Amino acid sequence: MQFSRILRVSASILAGVVILIAGSFGMARLAAAGEVLGSVTVMGTQVGGMTEAEMVLALTELDDRLATTPVDFVLDGNPVTLDPRQIGFAIPIPEVVSEAMRLGRTGDIPEQFRWWMAKLGQTVELPIESTFDAASMEAVLALWDVEVVGDPPFEGGVSVEGTSPVAQYPRAGRRIDRNNAPSLISAAIADDSDQAVALPVLASFPTLTPAAIDNAVATARLWLSAPITLEAANRNASIVFTPADLATALRSEPANGSMRLYFDVDEVGRTLDASRSDLELPPIDAVLEVSGNEVRIVPGKVGTLIDAERTAAALEAVAGTSVRVGVLPFQEGAEPAITTESLEALGIKHLISQFTTYHDCCQNRVTNIHLFADAVTGAIVPAGETFELNDHVGERTVERGFLEDGTIIQGELVRTVGGGVSQFATTFYNAVFWGGLEDISHRPHSFYFSRYPEGIEATISWPLPRLEFRNDYPTALLIVTEYTDTSITVKFFGDNDGRIVVGEQRGGRTELTVVAEGGANARVVSSSVSGRFAPTEPRTEIRAAEEPIEVDEQRVVQKPAAGWSVKVTRTIVQNGVEKIDEWTVRYLAKREIIEVHPCMVPDSEITCPTTTTTSTTIPTTTTSQP
Repeated sequence: MQFSRILRVSASILAGVVILIAGSFGMARLAAAGEVLGSVTVMGTQVGGMTEAEMVLALTELDDRLATTPVDFVLDGNPVTLDPRQIGFAIPIPEVVSEAMRLGRTGDIPEQFRWWMAKLGQTVELPIESTFDAASMEAVLALWDVEVVGDPPFEGGVSVEGTSPVAQYPRAGRRIDRNNAPSLISAAIADDSDQAVALPVLASFPTLTPAAIDNAVATARLWLSAPITLEAANRNASIVFTPADLATALRSEPANGSMRLYFDVDEVGRTLDASRSDLELPPIDAVLEVSGNEVRIVPGKVGTLIDAERTAAALEAVAGTSVRVGVLPFQEGAEPAITTESLEALGIKHLISQFTTYHDCCQNRVTNIHLFADAVTGAIVPAGETFELNDHVGERTVERGFLEDGTIIQGELVRTVGGGVSQFATTFYNAVFWGGLEDISHRPHSFYFSRYPEGIEATISWPLPRLEFRNDYPTALLIVTEYTDTSITVKFFGDNDGRIVVGEQRGGRTELTVVAEGGANARVVSSSVSGRFAPTEPRTEIRAAEEPIEVDEQRVVQKPAAGWSVKVTRTIVQNGVEKIDEWTVRYLAKREIIEVHPCMVPDSEITCPTTTTTSTTIPTTTTSQP
């Protein structure tokens, strides 16, 4: 009897424990609705308990930090440093967020319960594979092969001294292991460690033999043995290629187990240039001419040209013979590079969207904006194709005329070459936005700047972040830029059934004007930006001054500003069909940065001087904005 009572009590206790655990499970799920379950980290960053929006923000900050932090490696005993942006390093944020939100939510309730029990008190590190651009990675490795390893394999070749061919025999060498180095580099960036990773270098051997080079040299001697004359049929004219001309154009390359000889088309073209004006009638390109809000086509004209590629082939055909006379190939009725028909097929008719932003004059950033605009104006984006600003403009360098100005890096405004062009990016993005074009990739500024439309703006830097759209109109687009000392304008021309929208950001407000309503098939774009929510307050960072400073002085490097979020909604209506896109833009709080004497940094182990001298107050450091 007593035993039965013990069993009943034990069963009651067990049932109570089960109910308690089940209740805890249910309460935990209810409390974590819409959040990452449990304790989860991504590359050491805690994301457990975050919402999707909070996780995107955290991973974006992590991605910015990793992508802008140089990483050290050891290559063949030599130290090398890589800027992750050189290989397009990125965290696949959408995929990581999706996977984190799935943890503990897959399967039926019992399976989810078992996951919850198994992970109680544990931290789950979510494994991810960061991404990089394969072509950029190969370019870096190839450069290191030459500049650091310094012993690349050589397949051999044929060089020329004067007009005499000279054998360049194959030799073995060493190169970076392409099978393992890319993954080691990507992992080292993601690991965020100060430990330099050694990259493997392997022996590499040529495929050609010295005999193959000797055969090529014998052939080259015949090719350069005497002049070659190409005659213009029915024109009573000819062009003579001397042995020196032929030697200048002679090239060699490995091909199918042998060394192939050929004449370089560009060098052949340079020899032809001396006779072109007497023998050719160049074609004239058709052009798109913008007149106000309309676009018209100025027709092109055909011409007669000497074909440099066919000329090189003609030289190769007779170079190994004793005749050494051939036909100079003309391209009669040569079409211009841009024909009237090709421009008509683009379907570009009128202005679709235009946007203007304003800025102060006479700053370095204005020069950068103008260079950027010059590189973009006249670009044509075919129907269905994408356009990315960085790919089109290329790296901003001093050699190209770009100057230093403000760029946001890891939450701080610093000066970099090409800084400040985000003003162009925002102007460009608004033309994309109000033109109803498909947004492929854009990133708002980390901080809010009132001269840009709140929420509807974008930043750009080299090589990241990117700004890309797809032309999802059935016709092509023409991009035209205009600027003054205090403004930048981006115009998109195409065919939106006659609808024209012109906008500008002035005085902290976006002003839009519908110049023409357009027909029934026009895309009508409208948008709303929510009130600010989820405010955050800035923090203060006190750090040692880089320049000399007195103990009782402070230098304000960056002033603070609050952060917040807004929700952007864009609606596109066409033929009665409505398409709505929504996203949240998070502006970070801009931390206050104060520089002080090293002894005044919190927890500093440096002893302050016992006496100080009073000097002129150091002014607040100012940095131009992006």
